Amino acid sequence: MNSLLPLAVLFLAAAQSQTPQPAPPPNPAHDISQVDEAPLGGAIAIPLPERERKKLAKYDIPELAGSRQAVGPQRIDGRLPRPLIDYSATSTDVYQRISIFEGGLVVVEVRGTGGTIRKKVLIPDDALHSYLHSISPSALASVRDSELSKPRDTRRSLLRAYDAQQNFVERQFDPMATMPKALSDQVVPLQDLLRAIYQDRGVTNTVAGYMPKAGDQLVGDDKKVYKVVRVVSDKIVELRCLSQPATIYVDVKDLYNYFIGTPGAASR
Repeated sequence: MNSLLPLAVLFLAAAQSQTPQPAPPPNPAHDISQVDEAPLGGAIAIPLPERERKKLAKYDIPELAGSRQAVGPQRIDGRLPRPLIDYSATSTDVYQRISIFEGGLVVVEVRGTGGTIRKKVLIPDDALHSYLHSISPSALASVRDSELSKPRDTRRSLLRAYDAQQNFVERQFDPMATMPKALSDQVVPLQDLLRAIYQDRGVTNTVAGYMPKAGDQLVGDDKKVYKVVRVVSDKIVELRCLSQPATIYVDVKDLYNYFIGTPGAASR
């Protein structure tokens, strides 16, 4: 299955062609301290072709059903969550990675021509158990290296599955080559989840649920930094661009459609 080329093509689309998505499920209200830093040159989501935008406007993304916003540190008993599954795919122009951790935390990073996307989300327990049932050290160990096409210099995929003791089994292969069914049954669900997360603008964006205050700074999907000037009647936010004389007004509930995060990395 050719999983990298569609992503590379999408990254070539204009970022501002993205149609705002419907409001996401209610997210916990939080201040600017709980909004993630925007990656340098980052984006909210990969712009979609017109037909795909219409589909998303009408239907929910099934892979994210029941998912929750991952706001703030996701520590378990004071420690970082342990990794369970890790999948990455690299080509000349695109790097994709999705990691699943205990507690249902899913972290995604995508780098390509259009910029960088970094997101996290909490999937429900039943979805987590489903992924762990399909993707496990024993299931991955059943895939023989002799069945796989070896990675090339510019193309490489890696799938790694951990056990309870943090021992792992991994397989590396050419992402453009046909996979044996035993491997495909593990990789394809991760590709679907990865795709759902990088297309989403709601539950995976920590700006959703953010309650703005004057003086806060946000990075827009246009990669410019904006400062919150005032909030009118707790509803309309006036923001001023810091790099050019421009002022915009956005409904509080729609901020997640136009802003990525805080300017920690973007300001460098």
